[in-house]
Amino acid sequence: MSVRRFVAASSREAMRQVRALLGEDALILSSRPVAEGVEILALAEEEQQAVQAAAAAPARPAAPADYRQAATAAQAGRPAAPPPAAADLDFAALGQRLLGEMQDMRALLDRRMQAPAASGGCRGPLRQRLLGAGFGPCLSDEILAGLPAELASGPASAPVLQAWLERQLEARLPVLKDEAGLLDEGGVIALVGPTGVGKTTTAAKLAARYVMRHGPGQVALISTDSFRIGAHEQLRIYARLLDVEVHTLAAVAPLEPLLAGLAGKRLVIIDTVGMSQRDRRLLTQINQLGAAGRPVRLMLLLNAACHGDTLEEVVGTYQRAALAAGTRLRDCIVSKCDEAARLGPVLDILMRHGLRLNYLSNGQQVPEDLQVAEARPLLQQALAVSQPSPFVSDGEAEGAGRRLDSWARGLFGRGRSLAAAFETLRRELDGFALLERAWRLAALPAGVQGERLARLLEAGDGESVDAGARQLLWGGGKPVPGATWNMPLLSLDPEGRLQLRPWLAHRLPSGHEQRLDWAFEQLKARRHLLPAAPESGLLQALARLRSPWIGAARSGNRVEFQAERHSLARLAAVAEPHDSLPLRHRGRPLWLELRHLPVGLRAAGERAGDALPWPVEAWFGTLRDGDSGQSLGQRHWLAWSPEPGRRALAEQADGVRLLLACDDLPALTLRAWRALGEVQGALQTELRLFLATALAAGASRLDRSAEDWAMDLRARLAGLGGGRRLRGPAQQLDALLHLLAAGDAFRQLGGEFEP
Repeated sequence: MSVRRFVAASSREAMRQVRALLGEDALILSSRPVAEGVEILALAEEEQQAVQAAAAAPARPAAPADYRQAATAAQAGRPAAPPPAAADLDFAALGQRLLGEMQDMRALLDRRMQAPAASGGCRGPLRQRLLGAGFGPCLSDEILAGLPAELASGPASAPVLQAWLERQLEARLPVLKDEAGLLDEGGVIALVGPTGVGKTTTAAKLAARYVMRHGPGQVALISTDSFRIGAHEQLRIYARLLDVEVHTLAAVAPLEPLLAGLAGKRLVIIDTVGMSQRDRRLLTQINQLGAAGRPVRLMLLLNAACHGDTLEEVVGTYQRAALAAGTRLRDCIVSKCDEAARLGPVLDILMRHGLRLNYLSNGQQVPEDLQVAEARPLLQQALAVSQPSPFVSDGEAEGAGRRLDSWARGLFGRGRSLAAAFETLRRELDGFALLERAWRLAALPAGVQGERLARLLEAGDGESVDAGARQLLWGGGKPVPGATWNMPLLSLDPEGRLQLRPWLAHRLPSGHEQRLDWAFEQLKARRHLLPAAPESGLLQALARLRSPWIGAARSGNRVEFQAERHSLARLAAVAEPHDSLPLRHRGRPLWLELRHLPVGLRAAGERAGDALPWPVEAWFGTLRDGDSGQSLGQRHWLAWSPEPGRRALAEQADGVRLLLACDDLPALTLRAWRALGEVQGALQTELRLFLATALAAGASRLDRSAEDWAMDLRARLAGLGGGRRLRGPAQQLDALLHLLAAGDAFRQLGGEFEP
């Protein structure tokens, strides 16, 4: 019996390999997760038939050895051993039993593999998890639309899915980043919201937190709640305990005179009258706060224990009232968290309406029961309470009004996804903010684009790139095939991550040595990644600056080894093994098997008697497919370090990996160059090349990164583009172009229809 082993990144890919090699009727023996992904053991159909035939065959006759044994026994005068017919019968029964067990196992595996496909994989359980925690169907569907293909198609563990879900929710939940900044900024804060939500107690808690930081002298409390019995007195008691100044005011009285008298106070907190979202006086109250003579920050209090529909109506009404009064409602405090069965509804509403969550209130104690909101622990708490609700049904038919609202919310959700994608790119890709500003220059006349780009680069060079740790990726000395321009210079950070700040080749000093001196002085480069081994003059300049370098080489390049000249291809057999490194190359996962050998390098035209050759390290790489292990070809490099040793070898191997991973950048830049001609129209040449190179670097970085943020962002960009979730640098480039173009459209609409 010949059992075949198949290993792939996902169950679907492994099954595709099984069908391709063994056919549709192959017998699956086992399936289990392994470090490489999924392992499947399978048996071909003809081998199944062989097992069946063996199981159904009659007992075999005794072998010749059995007859010899019987004859020998007879000659010795002892009885012969019985022939092994019983053993034959046992083998037949065993074969039949094994065949039945394998068929049962196959049916079980088929059912298990078909069940995720029928139920949508992990998407269905994740949706039920969100709905059970109180999040609405609209937000849940928006989040799950960005489920990465790596999780949707593969066997993802529960902790991995939980972490992904938390990251998606956290990216959508704005929270207060720094309480000190809020309190130190001071100003006038007005607590608004429905009746009974806890505004008076929260005002006292906020004042107490300020007093603990700065003392009681610079804070004042104002109560405008003249309707509720004892409201003024309650705030006076808190003020007396805190030793802070307190003032009372009728609900209809103007605030401007009182605030003018409190101009010396750093922080003024207003406890307003509780207003139902259906109270007609609500607009009057918000107008009064807007006409106070000083900027007033509205801070809405929401009761976490309220039904989601009620909270939705409260937030919508208060935000519209703020807009009508000429201000904005952007801040929120959630109260009564200790009384809420689920936190999902209130968090859902904050995410969809873009309200920043500053504090959580979960009790009456002042100031202990007011906490600064932390997104991740709060979301973990919300998801921990996930169970079906008897009051919510997601299967009800939708009317036209609900469908229209869902469509509008869908547009708003795409806007939120767009904003989250931009925020992630600015945070994770070094130089993306510079790329954004350069992209906006395309809206200017072509005649001024070059001048504006030069000014932008001069002002933005030192913003984010760490100049003391750059590794430089040099372009070739000839134009990129299919183009009329040379590949610009790019940089990488110490971890080998591409930075999105190109230097155009024609703007660099002329001559290799002059460029190297400029790079040393201006960019403080610590290593050079070259398209080819350097010539004599550049070799001397690199040695003078003690700058390590790695350069690509051809198999026919000749070097000296043991006083003889050999091609690199001939020396591969005597090279010493180094390591096997994983990498992503041109959209595919590969393994790079490296070998190295110390050799001598002579510049072109230099003969053996002229001088000693440069001592360099020759590197030999075998590329293998990440799934099958099949060899995909050989590559060669030459490298030099000023201080040879084990550490230098490790750094050279890392440089080889980076050079190989980035060797598709010229083709990717050319693709971006052509796409920009279609997307942006008339572009000045320098701006177009700058944008194309930065986009290519960003796409390469996004495709190669295995970090969680990159996986999430790839899924989000695929959802925004509406295309298939393919993995590859070309797809990431198209996605970035879609993103920037969509950002332009949203900005234009925002400027045209600003309320």
